[in-house]
Amino acid sequence: MHDAALKKLQQTLAAEMPICTPMGIVPTSWDGLQLAMQMPLAPNRNHQYSAFAGSLNALCTIVGWGTVFLMLHREGLAGNIVIRRSQIRYHRPVRAEAIVARGLLIDGDDVGFFFELLRSKGRSKIEVSTEIADDQGALVSFHGSYVVQD
Repeated sequence: MHDAALKKLQQTLAAEMPICTPMGIVPTSWDGLQLAMQMPLAPNRNHQYSAFAGSLNALCTIVGWGTVFLMLHREGLAGNIVIRRSQIRYHRPVRAEAIVARGLLIDGDDVGFFFELLRSKGRSKIEVSTEIADDQGALVSFHGSYVVQD
């Protein structure tokens, strides 16, 4: 089931967010709660041969968007997902050849309230945090607020 969900996400990103293709952004895992996506450094590097901040922001934003998309998919729902607000912090340069961003766990009560509002009002919002890390800890921390409207 998770493989089918990842395939659906990849197809949706290719069709609806075409920037993902030249950036090389692909979903790599979804366990029903957390999404991981990656992109290569080469097309997303800066003049310092580390990852370009704009590419890192895009990857984290898309991981959050993808998390909400897959949550809806799991429940058999669809909706228009947009980011309302975000914050990002760059702790250290990212130099890995394959840059992996992972969505962090969302509190179960928040997920329940999100779906309750969506079903009753046709609109809801949820906070999603994403991190790019190495063995020494966080390289990039991202927090986004996503709105869904059916």
